[in-house]
Amino acid sequence: MSAELERIPMSCGISFIIPVYNAENYLRQTLDSIVKQDDGNIEIICVNDGSTDNSFEMLESYSQQYACIHVISQRNSGITVARNVGLRQAQGDWICFIDDDDILAQGAVNLIENKADPTCQIVYFQYSPFSTDSPNQQDNDVKGIQYFTEVQIRHIQADCINRFRSNKPVIPHSVLPTPWAKIYRHEFLQNFGFHFRDEVTHEEDVVFNFELLSKVRKAMQIDSILYYYRWSISSESHRYRPQILSSVNKTLDAYKEIIQQDYPQRKDIAELYRYRVLWELLYCIYLGPMHAQNPHSYSQRKLEFINLLNGPRFKGIFSSVSTLRFEWPQATLSTLIKYRQFWLLNLLGKLKRRI
Repeated sequence: MSAELERIPMSCGISFIIPVYNAENYLRQTLDSIVKQDDGNIEIICVNDGSTDNSFEMLESYSQQYACIHVISQRNSGITVARNVGLRQAQGDWICFIDDDDILAQGAVNLIENKADPTCQIVYFQYSPFSTDSPNQQDNDVKGIQYFTEVQIRHIQADCINRFRSNKPVIPHSVLPTPWAKIYRHEFLQNFGFHFRDEVTHEEDVVFNFELLSKVRKAMQIDSILYYYRWSISSESHRYRPQILSSVNKTLDAYKEIIQQDYPQRKDIAELYRYRVLWELLYCIYLGPMHAQNPHSYSQRKLEFINLLNGPRFKGIFSSVSTLRFEWPQATLSTLIKYRQFWLLNLLGKLKRRI
């Protein structure tokens, strides 16, 4: 069960919400990058999601040193539940989600407090991936500020699930669908009851943003790198996932429900949903039958592949979409899947492991 804090209501500028699970190797760097910027107007809510390493002890130590850090501990329930627990406890005017191994850029708090427009529901900024011990933070200057309303917001709504090669997104797709590299106006989230869907564990961040964007009327972008994302090949998005179809089904059901409720007259988004189904099929094949870590024999993996194509979720998908509208890697995979060239997909899976 979640041991949520009983806190006296207060207000602060920014609530940083960090779901923590077995993050002892990088957690100190993450926390230090934020507490060093504490100006008395921030809070850091850390939700320990049933860690089995020393993460909880680290959190407790930090909470004793820094009054701005609040620790909540719960049984392992997943990142969506952890983020929602933190969101319910937040008191800040702005909500900023941080992953437990990432880094907040130097000076980010001061920049957000001085530049973020309270009439906006979302403020986007830039991020930079890194795979070393710590990121190079030499270029964090603000290069510009841009506002988005009406027609641009409609574009951003579609961009959230659009992966067409020809599309030119208003906000880069590397930033748009993530929960981080942006801040959300807390009052906006509360007014509409926005939260992560507990049942959605695949693309939960895209679903969250796609739903809340339906109510956004004004957004802005600060052209500055304020977030550093620790990239790892062993991350959830790259590992072998034999049960991914179950997760994908819940994700697609969520998209469909959101479109029916919040985008009922949007023919462009209805078309994008059909292509999103194909996109999810790529995930199922890439992280399932063709993955190099799949322990089954070739014949078993080929049967898994065929069963996916003939199953109720994906059967007939190629009759309503083109395989050539994504970027070339995904377009190539789509074409091979369409023509059931599993032997080539199997070879690509082996090559990917060696790269």
